[in-house]
Amino acid sequence: MMSFFRSAVRGVAQWFERFRGAQARDGALRSPQAAAGRRGFLTLAALAPLGAAVPALAQPSPGHAGHATAGAGHAGHAPSFAWRDPSRRISPPPPLTGKGTGSVRTPHVPSLGHELDGGVKVFRLVAQPVERMLLDGPPAPGSVIERWHKAMGAMEGMDLPKKARLWGFNGSVPGPSIEVVQGDRVRIHVVNELPEATSVHWHGLEIPNVQDGVGGLTQEPILPGRSYTYEFEVTQAGTFMYHSSFNEKKQVGMGLGGFFIAHPADGSRRVDRDFALMLQEWHFLPGNEHVDVTSTDPNWFTINGKAAPSTEMLQAVVGETVRLRFANLSNLHAHPIHLHGVTWRVTGTEGGPIPESAQWPGNTVNVPPGAARDVEFAFRFPGYWHMHCHKLHHVVNAHAPVPMGIMPMGGMTMLFEALDPPGQGGHGGHGAPASHSPTGPSGHGGHEASAPPPPTAPSGHGGN
Repeated sequence: MMSFFRSAVRGVAQWFERFRGAQARDGALRSPQAAAGRRGFLTLAALAPLGAAVPALAQPSPGHAGHATAGAGHAGHAPSFAWRDPSRRISPPPPLTGKGTGSVRTPHVPSLGHELDGGVKVFRLVAQPVERMLLDGPPAPGSVIERWHKAMGAMEGMDLPKKARLWGFNGSVPGPSIEVVQGDRVRIHVVNELPEATSVHWHGLEIPNVQDGVGGLTQEPILPGRSYTYEFEVTQAGTFMYHSSFNEKKQVGMGLGGFFIAHPADGSRRVDRDFALMLQEWHFLPGNEHVDVTSTDPNWFTINGKAAPSTEMLQAVVGETVRLRFANLSNLHAHPIHLHGVTWRVTGTEGGPIPESAQWPGNTVNVPPGAARDVEFAFRFPGYWHMHCHKLHHVVNAHAPVPMGIMPMGGMTMLFEALDPPGQGGHGGHGAPASHSPTGPSGHGGHEASAPPPPTAPSGHGGN
């Protein structure tokens, strides 16, 4: 049986070479003989996967299922791919990763600093395999979320650590946030350490076509081990994104994207606190660390690459102006994000700021895939305020289609702590927690002080 299929595969290859040679000699592509030949080729080609599958099925799978085969191993997903090329060294993040000078904070994600080449801001991105803990594990004993889960009577075992093997930039998923000022000329040097070609699209930016970053259309794809440099002037202000524009369903679905934020040149639209929150969704088979980019039923949902209870608690003082920038790089779902206790104004989209006369109020904003939404507000009352996606199956980790008990808060869930102004003490009788990270002092970027740090602003401009 196997020898028959091997012979069929060899026959297909040999026949196809003869067929191509005949085309080149006499240009008979449209002749009846060529049409019959193509039908014969398609018939044989349909048998080729069977020939390849039979010997493969006869061999034991190396390693442990779902990892050694790099994404293959479950029915219906025969085209396997390597998460990384084992012969290629993964570089450490470029030195200026995490050293941005802007005013926007992207929890769990580094900012991207730049060098100056004359009047040009130079940024460096490395597209590479990334291991990311979507969930660090249970919240720390005594933390706000741990007390919340206990009070709910939440099920045990629903917050086990979750490691994922993804693709990102500079060791991060999402990639580091780029902040510039309207009018800046930027140069972005991209190195590809992935096992396949890629390119980078500057989502929402009006730039020359040759800089748009569509691999195969506006540029040659960036092959593994190669680099490419983009350069353009930023003429807009607003919340934008960058992401892969080559093999997008797979590459964006594996995490290749980040924020690109442009502040107004005139320093307008200042706020006290400015946060950027990237929404992403994933599907993982049980026990598998490789994301299934073919699925249309995601079961993990993250904000800036983290699922609750590992999401950082945000903070602001009552009366401060807060801006939240939401962007959605999910392959499928829109996410209606709701914050308790406030009425905000929707002040911007991926098209830039919305004039004040056209802004609209609410406390839930729908963020479709590929879109950005800016909202601004001020807390009136102190306390812990719940922010979450209002598609409620998006606030549970690793959900399954079976009846379950009380599930702890997971997925796209964050807490926002509104603090009393200095000198007023406490916040509404709740009492300050020992740590302002929901997982405790060792968490992942939570604030341990009893009041938030003062806002910072980049030189020459305020928030957007």
